[in-house]
Amino acid sequence: MSRFNLETLPRCGAKTRSGNQCQRYGNKTNGRCKLHGGRSTGAKTKEGKLAVRVNSLVNCLIWYFDNRFDLKMKKSDLNIAIMAYLKLSELSHLKSNELNDEIIDIVDLYRIELEMNKYYIAHHRGPEALLIIQSALDHYYKDTASQHLRFHVHTAVYPTPFYNRVFGSKTEIAQEIQIIAKNIQKKEKVYSSRNTSSPVKTALKKYINQLKNE
Repeated sequence: MSRFNLETLPRCGAKTRSGNQCQRYGNKTNGRCKLHGGRSTGAKTKEGKLAVRVNSLVNCLIWYFDNRFDLKMKKSDLNIAIMAYLKLSELSHLKSNELNDEIIDIVDLYRIELEMNKYYIAHHRGPEALLIIQSALDHYYKDTASQHLRFHVHTAVYPTPFYNRVFGSKTEIAQEIQIIAKNIQKKEKVYSSRNTSSPVKTALKKYINQLKNE
């Protein structure tokens, strides 16, 4: 087996601190050496790719104006958002016990486009369209423990009109399991006989029983 000929690789050429070009061998992918981004895979997520586009800005004022006032948005992103909304609209009839990962999968694929265009869709399709989209987004954020909705684990949050899980999001259930596990480790009772049922608990039990009987 013959040895690989390094001379076939390009020189890195990145500007060094001395001001000269790097003379290390680059890789086949992007021509850079390992010290100057040769091992970088580049942006993978949609957020990362959007951030990379800003790196080469020459006039940030024009970019800011285009984004905030002229609303220069890709037509392809709008079409994707409308397509995702139509899919969510078809699933808006699902009851709590029928929810599966289909909503999560749709939002996971098209979350950025939905966030970008949800008010445009609401403007043309009415307020119910916004309720459907935002309900799906919140359902996704809760189940994936998104940071800006993480607080829902620690306090009551008014339920969304669509895609609401009566027994809590996956994050809430995971949190409850952790609490129960800690109580068991401490050899404490999970439930105390001294706890009396509050009116809120009674109303919640009644609501759950109604859903089960539907």
